[in-house]
Amino acid sequence: MKTLSMLTAICLCLTLVAGTALADRQVTVTKLAQDVQMYNASKGSAADCAMGNLNPPAYAIGDWIWGAESYKYMFYADEAQCNCTEGFTVEAVHMYLQFGVDDVPVSFDAYVDFEEAAWDELLGCWVPGPEVCSSPIYTVTISDPGLYDISLPMTPGSCPCAYFGYWYGVSFNFITAFDNRPDAVTDDTPVGCVSWNDYGAGWQDLLDFGFPGEISIYADILCCDNPVSADSKSFGDVKALFR
Repeated sequence: MKTLSMLTAICLCLTLVAGTALADRQVTVTKLAQDVQMYNASKGSAADCAMGNLNPPAYAIGDWIWGAESYKYMFYADEAQCNCTEGFTVEAVHMYLQFGVDDVPVSFDAYVDFEEAAWDELLGCWVPGPEVCSSPIYTVTISDPGLYDISLPMTPGSCPCAYFGYWYGVSFNFITAFDNRPDAVTDDTPVGCVSWNDYGAGWQDLLDFGFPGEISIYADILCCDNPVSADSKSFGDVKALFR
């Protein structure tokens, strides 16, 4: 009985810790009503298509982005979205952010990555998995307030040719912590198990915080030939799930 009581106490403690972590971040939602400004860290080639959250940005979550954290959007790579004959690579990853008058001017360091997905039996959905490729670290400078579509490109040729028909993720990783926090941006279509945040407590579904929609992150896609073999260590792990 004593052991059972101790386990109950430990479980209660963990529940309180998890609840406190969620409660630390309060969601304040406002409707977006601004034109989007583009920020491209560098000019890449013209993308063949885009994948990820392609819904129009709809809401701003005020003062949400702390920095020194990562955001991820999980997506199904549907061949019907792109006119590609074999596979695809990720050329760049975009994330929408809104900066208020008090948030600028600001410079921050960030990088992006492309990842496999992993199936979580407990949650019954695809969750963040192993990294496939990532970009260099970029310094982003925002001088004026407004709603921005920030694009950070991969190093050309760094991402292998991937198969369509499987789940993947793209991440936007902040290295710098913000003194004045910009707003996160979402669509108005909550789905669940696609928008994730890790600010030091592990990956958490943003809908669990009370987000009104999914995080606005998407990728520029290029067509490629001869996707990675099913026998490879990386993409083969994903393909094996479907055998």
